[in-house]
Amino acid sequence: MAGYWGLRVGAWLEELKRKRPVFHSEADFQHALAWTAHLFEPSLRVRLEVKTAVGHLDLLISVPEQNRHLALELKYLKAAWSGAVGGERFELANQGAQDIRGYDVVKDISRVEQLTGHAPGWSGGVLVLSNEPSYWSRPDHGRATNADAFRVYEGSQLSGVRAWGPYTGSGTMKGRTDPIRLRGAYRCAWSGYSRLEGRRGDFRLLSIPVLDR
Repeated sequence: MAGYWGLRVGAWLEELKRKRPVFHSEADFQHALAWTAHLFEPSLRVRLEVKTAVGHLDLLISVPEQNRHLALELKYLKAAWSGAVGGERFELANQGAQDIRGYDVVKDISRVEQLTGHAPGWSGGVLVLSNEPSYWSRPDHGRATNADAFRVYEGSQLSGVRAWGPYTGSGTMKGRTDPIRLRGAYRCAWSGYSRLEGRRGDFRLLSIPVLDR
C-alpha cells in the first residue's frame, strides 16, 4: 500500500512480521494487527468487528479529528502446519476449499469498495495471509476452471464482474451464488511474510489497497 494510510499499514506489518510470524487463527491475526497499530499510535481509534451497512468489518482504524478512516478486511488462509515459535506451540489445521476462500477475498474487496467509495476521508484494503502455495501459484494445468474469476495467484488481475463458471456445483456456491462487481482494478502481488521450519512453513502476504489516500 502507498499513501497516507499505506505508510502506516506497512510499518505495522513490518513490526508484526518481527513479533508474530504465525497466528493461531484469523481472529488472532486481526487482534495482533489492531494491537500493533495501537502501540505505534495510541491516539488512533481502533475497533474490531464493527457493524456497517455492508456487514461486519474486521478492523476500523480512525483519526476522527482529521476525518480519516481505514477499513480493513483480513483473511488467514491456512494449510496444515505445526511447530513452536518463541516457546509457543502452534497447530494449524488445513482449511482447504481454495475456490470458496478466493470468492470470499474478492467479496471483501467489493465490501471495502462500498464502504469507501463515496465517503470523503475513507480508505481501505484487504490483507490476505497464507501458507498455502496454491493461492499465490498460477495453476500449471492450463485448463479453465469454474473458479477462475476468484483466483488470486501472483500477477492475476481482478476487475469487473466476477462470477462462477457455468458448471459450478450447488454445494460449492452455497451462500456465495451472487456475482461480484468490482469498481476498481486490482493486480495481485504477494510478498514474503515469514519463513518457518517444516512443510508449509512459507507464509506470504497479499495486500490489496482500496482507495488508499
